[in-house]
Formats: sequence, structure tokens, C-alpha cells
Amino acid sequence: MENNKPKIRFKDYKETWEQRKLGEVAKFSKGRGYSKNDLTEEGTPIILYGSLYTNYQTVINDVSTFTVDKDNSVYSLGNEVVVPSSGESAEDIARASAIINKGIILGGDLNIIHSNNNINPIFLALLISNGERKIELAKKAQGKSVVHLYNTDLEELNLIYPNREEQTRISDFFNSIDHLITLHQRKLELLKEYKKTMLRKMFPKDGENVPEIRFDGFSDDWEQCKLGEVGETFNGLSGKTKEDFGKGDAEFVTYLNVFNNSLSNINLTENVEVDIKQHEVKFGDIFFTTSSETPEEVGMSSIWLDNRPNVYLNSFCFGLRPTLNIDPYYVAYMLRSSGIRRQFILLAQGISRYNISKIKAMEIKILLPKLDEQREIGSFFINLDNLITLHQRKLDSLEKQKKYFLKMMFV
Repeated sequence: MENNKPKIRFKDYKETWEQRKLGEVAKFSKGRGYSKNDLTEEGTPIILYGSLYTNYQTVINDVSTFTVDKDNSVYSLGNEVVVPSSGESAEDIARASAIINKGIILGGDLNIIHSNNNINPIFLALLISNGERKIELAKKAQGKSVVHLYNTDLEELNLIYPNREEQTRISDFFNSIDHLITLHQRKLELLKEYKKTMLRKMFPKDGENVPEIRFDGFSDDWEQCKLGEVGETFNGLSGKTKEDFGKGDAEFVTYLNVFNNSLSNINLTENVEVDIKQHEVKFGDIFFTTSSETPEEVGMSSIWLDNRPNVYLNSFCFGLRPTLNIDPYYVAYMLRSSGIRRQFILLAQGISRYNISKIKAMEIKILLPKLDEQREIGSFFINLDNLITLHQRKLDSLEKQKKYFLKMMFV
């Protein structure tokens, strides 16, 4: 940074940015605290510390769904900036949000900043929440199990800012990025919900032999069989010590790779020494996790779609190598459908950690349509997952761009 000017700037702006203490350009007040008994289903919208803490946004237009009616409430007049006054860590509370709407109740544990007409509140929220101001504010937070910030801390915060017009241009720029981020987040959430719905409706319900939603041209009942009838099981790595891992010319598929992916990420492996006594995984192998912290996460499945040599399965999973001619993509999504997952959950045993028996898992009943229909279903979900991935990448790119510009457009 040179001469109080940012590295990236809108054209036509040349002036040096001004430097002031926040206390020189703003006044301060506090929100009012409320108990759970004060919160009702109807009344005036309220911003509570909890919603600010968990759902941080540069600008809060969608406030908490909690409401309250109190004669002595503190209401926003529009264009305030709020900063949490307490939290679990300095990093958590060194942040600010601009309140654009009038008439919103401002809850307790909030420091309220009323800036003068020379300061755009959105710009101020961005300025406080990023870069040197955030670091400076975090240093002022005091406490151990709970840290605190006071208005007196905010008064001493060093600001460097341009004229109001340039502030507004910068604020509008970041608002547009936030708008795009929100759009992609909503699209992503809708796609994920749609996938959950299709996983329920495109596989038969308990006691039924056909699904609720089906592709045209298919009318035969699906055939029931036990999971163990699909193929033969094999174990993950055995007889290994810590010294065997992190080196060597062989690889193993990690537990998290199996847990997180219907289709295993073939690049998400770790190194281990070559050992001919271990079972090498092959294209189409099905993996299952054997333990987890909750019953809902036991027996998560994943399909391996690669054939390179010297790849093993981690020791906290077991494998199933199909002997039937089945579509691996169909199997990947069928095993993650709600009906199959319920059967796995019922088999979970344990208290602090839950386990599943390989023998019992192989008794789970599944339904298989004809191979052509399997392929149609598998292709549908692959295309849906590709669309979800595309939107996730767009969202990640936008968030990366925002982070970059936040670094480059402020002094």
C-alpha cells in the first residue's frame, strides 16, 4: 500500500484516502438484551447476536425469524453498523454488519455504530471486517472462555477511507458479488434438495417393487435380492503399523473418501508400502464404512471406478466385489437411497461409537431393475451430480474473487 491508496481502484478516483479514528466519525450505543420468554411467533423482526454470529453477512436484509414485542426495545433507524460485543474467540467477534432496514429490533450483545454522513455504512462494515482493521479489532478483544469488545474499543479503531462517492462504488461492487454468491448458494441448495427427493422417489419404498418416479419404457417389477448375493466381500488393510503409512509405491482409499463420496475420488488416496498379502481394489468394487460416531453415518458406501494396480482399502472399511452384471453408477446411488440407508442404520451397534457387522450388512435387501433401467438411473444421477459440482465451482470461484478484491480494494 502506497500513500494511503488501494492496489485496485475504480478509474476516475485519484485522491488519497483519509485517516481517522472511528470515534471521530461515529457515535455509539448498545442493543437491549432479551430472554427466550420474550421471543414470540409474531411481532417485530429482531437481530440477535446468535444470528449475526452464525449467519454473517456484509449486509443483513434477511433478519432472524425470532420476533419480540417490548415497549423499551432498541429499533434500527437504518444504516447502523453492528459489531458483536462478546463471543467464543476474538476472531469470531471481530466482524461487522450493516443494518439497512428501519424498524428492526437490535438485540443484546451488540455494539451499535452510528456513522456520520461522510461514511457509507456498508463500506464501514466491510472495512471493519477485513484486513488490518479486523486484526486490530481482534487484538482489542479481552477474555478467556468468553471474549468481549466494547464501544470504547471501537472508538479507537483506525480507519482509512475515501470520499463517500468512492465508498458507495466499492460497496455496490461487493453487494453485486454477494448477490451472485447468494444466487448460486440458492441454486446449489435447490439442486441438493432435488437430489434428496429423487433418491427417495426413484427407488422403491419399503414393501414395493417399483419406484414412484420411473423413466418411460420400463414397466417390469424390480427383483429383490440380498446385498451379499451381488458379490463377494473382502477386508481392508490389515497387519499395518503407523510406520507403514505415508510412504511407499502403493496407495489406499481413505475412510473419508468412502464416507463422503457415492463415487470414490480416485485421486483421494494416501501412500503405503506395497504388500501382496493385501486385497487390491478393482473397477466396480463397492466399499462400506464399518464404524462411525452416530448410527446415521454407519455403512456409508462408495464405488471405485479405476483399475490401477497396488491400491488397497483402508482398515476401517470392507469391500464387496460384484459377481453379477450390474451398473456401478446405479449401485452407487441405490446404496445411498433413503430406504437402503434406513436398513444400515438399524444394524448399527454401540454406545459412544457405532459399528456394523459385515455379515449382517450382507443380509440387507436391495432391489435391482433390468440392466438398461439401471443405466438410465445411474446416468440421471451422474448428470445431476455434475450439475451440483458445476454450481459449487462457480460459488467457490466467486467467493475466491471476493476474498481477493477485499484484500486489494481496501487500505
